[in-house]
Amino acid sequence: MVTRSSVLHLLPLSAYRDDPTAPIAPESLSTEGFVHCSPDAATALAVADALYRDSAEPMVALELDCAALPADLRWEAAAPAPPAGVSSDVLFPHLYAAIDRSAIIEVHHARRSPDGRYLELLPRRGRAEELDLLPHPEGGWYRRFWASSATVERSDGAQRPAATAIHYALDAGEVSRWHTVASEELWFWHAGEVELTLGGTGDQPGTPETVVLGPDADIQLTVPAGTWQRASASVEALVSCVVSPGFDFADFRVA
Repeated sequence: MVTRSSVLHLLPLSAYRDDPTAPIAPESLSTEGFVHCSPDAATALAVADALYRDSAEPMVALELDCAALPADLRWEAAAPAPPAGVSSDVLFPHLYAAIDRSAIIEVHHARRSPDGRYLELLPRRGRAEELDLLPHPEGGWYRRFWASSATVERSDGAQRPAATAIHYALDAGEVSRWHTVASEELWFWHAGEVELTLGGTGDQPGTPETVVLGPDADIQLTVPAGTWQRASASVEALVSCVVSPGFDFADFRVA
């Protein structure tokens, strides 16, 4: 008999928030008689890639305390089949009852790559939790809070808002991936300290130039369009980023 102290249930963030007082009863409970769960994070990510790769909806994985779940949690073969990369020998936890929210230990937010692959499941802390930020593909946490109602046409004919703005937070010790944005980007410091490294405009990041944003350093910086950049923080940090013409992931590239 397989036993573990916790299991993971994957669902859209909107479904988790739909009715915060009600038990969670996904459609499979009616159609198949049980709630699908995963035994670990790697398996949950494989399930997400198989079922939600084309979805734009933010996904979360609920970590559930097995001891707090009803007795009808069964370890069974994958139904209908295991996702790619998961052995057919792996047993999946199936819960034959709705999820009581008191069994939730932690909510883990899914980070995705720019092409939609699921990379990791992360607990949310500090500024990210306070401002309801989501994992950014480059690393860190973000939320768009403004987009201009005016639109502009880029040189390639694409339509974009005249400008967009996000809050962006880095956890202590976090380093973002090298990336470029096709438009100019303005960084505005709010809290903590951010080390922003620029790497030129070549095909790959070049000789680095470092700028610090913080209370005893610069409080704003403009990154020219197409410039390689990455950010790091030794303590939790918060900035705002304004992009003009407005940001779109179609204009975003990572090394």
